[in-house]
Parts: sequence; structure tokens; C-alpha cells
Amino acid sequence: MGDGSNSFVEKFSLRLTGKPPQIPADIEDWLGRLLLLYGAPFHYLVPEEDMLPPESIRFFFVDPGWIKCLLEGACSVGRSSIADQLVDQYLRSHFLDRAGKKAAELRAQAGSKAEDAAEEKQRNEKETDLRWPLTGFLLRSAVVEGWQGLEMKAVGIDAQGKPLDPLEPLRIDRLNPEIMLCIFNGQVTSIEIAQPPEGMHFGAIPKKENAYQKTLRKLFPRDQAGDQLNTPFLDVPMRNDARRVINIKSLADSMKKRLNDLKAIDGTEQGLFTSAEFAVQMIESPGKAIFTVKP
Repeated sequence: MGDGSNSFVEKFSLRLTGKPPQIPADIEDWLGRLLLLYGAPFHYLVPEEDMLPPESIRFFFVDPGWIKCLLEGACSVGRSSIADQLVDQYLRSHFLDRAGKKAAELRAQAGSKAEDAAEEKQRNEKETDLRWPLTGFLLRSAVVEGWQGLEMKAVGIDAQGKPLDPLEPLRIDRLNPEIMLCIFNGQVTSIEIAQPPEGMHFGAIPKKENAYQKTLRKLFPRDQAGDQLNTPFLDVPMRNDARRVINIKSLADSMKKRLNDLKAIDGTEQGLFTSAEFAVQMIESPGKAIFTVKP
């Protein structure tokens, strides 16, 4: 029996050496998702809550050694014979490559339905390979739940430390209402988190409790319209401080006076201040925050 087993091992090894075993597409997809930590228990990523307290962001590297062990462990579940063990031994050095290629394609496939064939091909060619080390962040904040569709932009460097174009996101996922996980294809040096464009709104800057202030924008000269004025903030008058109700007429009059004093309204129609000019002053772009990752 021992001689027969050894003979089988030798023959099977030769067969594997001649032609790699074919991995089903479903298995490759599963390995690719596992590499991006889909299905990994959250307590494996964050063992203690104090490591990710409320209103915090934590940056991380994805350890390829840990991922390789994860993939090997997942594939070992179905190992029931010496043949399965030999297949695993052969594939062990290829797990990361095969899973990595599929992981890089997953994000591209998600948005490819709206692209034509040429754009899809170009996108897939661009995102075929992973640029280790993969990096990302966990964000735990009320912002995740309060603003759906947050936009993430990452800038990174290559192995030689040279700046790269914005890094491709491999995974942007809400794990629960207040926790977001993002993984990028490369080493991140800075992250920009912004509200979606539809988050444009009227707003003011908090000054103290129930008190607000505004910066003003130029309306004249025309080539500088929209630029902020380098003047002290304008206090926002309130009708009811407790309920945070703004006195719109008083605020508009204050804006009009300040702009006229600074000659920032078109001089041909001195004093013109309609709802359009008021809107220009009140509009606020979607909020954003930029985080720099220390080496």
C-alpha cells in the first residue's frame, strides 16, 4: 500500500507539473472577494472597540502574508485526500496572484455596465495588477450614516516613493450604519473624504453656541466674481437664538451694506441686491476633509 501511494504521488506531481489545475471561475471570484476581506469577521479586523472609537479614522496596511494564510486556510476546508493536498501545494505560491487579479477586476466590473466595450477593456487592463502594499482605512462616524454616497479620493506613491495618480479603490463598503471600510490599490499618502455633489447647500459658520457668521464673496468686478472677500466675518442676525431661526431680511441688508461699502457690487446698479445675489453669498460647497497619512 505504501509503495502504491508513493507511486500515485509521483505520477500526480508529474501531471501537475505538466499542466496547472483549472480553478473554476466561481472559486476565483470567491478568492478575490476574500482577499478584499469580504466575509472576514469584523472582530478579526478590529479585535477591541477601543482600537476604533466613535468619531475616529484608522489607517492600515493589508499584510500579504496574513492574506495568503487566510486564502490557504479557506481552501484547506475541502481537503479530503492526498490529491487535494498536492493541488494545494502546487497552487500555494499562486493563490495571491490568482486572487489578486480577480480582486482587481471586481471593482471594475461593478461600474462596467454603464461603459462601452472600449472603455471597459481599457479599465480592466489598467486595473489588472495589484500594487502591494494595499492600504486603506476604517472610518467610524455619524457622517457615514448621515451622508450617503460619500466620495473617497486617495493619492499614493509607488515602491520608489514617486507620486501616483489617484489610486483605484478596490473596496468602498459600509460595514454597518456608522462604519466604512475602504481599500485602495497601492500605498496611500493622503485621503480626501467629501460629501456627494448634491450636498451643496445654504450654510453659515458656527461662531459659538447658537451664533453663526458668514464670509462674503465678490460680485464685482466680474472677473473676480465669486472670490472671497478678505474682510472680517459678518455676524448672522437671528430671530430666535434658541430655535436657530435666521432673520433673513436683516441678514440681506447687512450683506448689501457691507458689499456696497467695499464696492463689491456692480457700480452701474449701485445697491442692487436681489435673491440671486443673496444666494451667491449663502451657498456652501459640499464639505470635505483631507487626511495625510504619516509614513
